[in-house]
Amino acid sequence: MGTTIRNSKLFCDKCGQEQTIPFPIAIPMMTAMTEAFGKMHKKCKGTWVQPEIEQTKSLNEKMMFWLSQGERGTSSETMFQKLSGQNLRAYNSHPCDPDDFRRCYLLLKTIPEWKEELFKLKELSPVWSKLVDNWDKLTEMLEEQMKTRKANGMYELMESLGC
Repeated sequence: MGTTIRNSKLFCDKCGQEQTIPFPIAIPMMTAMTEAFGKMHKKCKGTWVQPEIEQTKSLNEKMMFWLSQGERGTSSETMFQKLSGQNLRAYNSHPCDPDDFRRCYLLLKTIPEWKEELFKLKELSPVWSKLVDNWDKLTEMLEEQMKTRKANGMYELMESLGC
């Protein structure tokens, strides 16, 4: 891969370095920052590995770990807000594609206790309700995609659920 934006920061997925983006930012400045960051990390070795938390940690420790280390998007932050009772931002977003779902999946890998609480997301919207009803199937499809790196109809299933 290379460089990307992760959790509102420029991020090198090879070495793990980040650079804060000073939002709000003008598009020409953002373009220049992105290009410069990409050039600096063009030759990075693939040494970075996504950190994981020990499952023996407390729920609060897992929550803090996900907030500081987890890969987040608006749908996974919506899940976090609903299941933790904490407000991060005014999000009410559901996953729209397999990559959005992957971030939600990673949240549950960090905090597996919340899998039993997914039913609480159903009250957010009809789409969330359908996603929760199909969570196990979507998880199975995502894991297959992550293993094979091939499309398997997950995006189409998500579309059929209203995503």
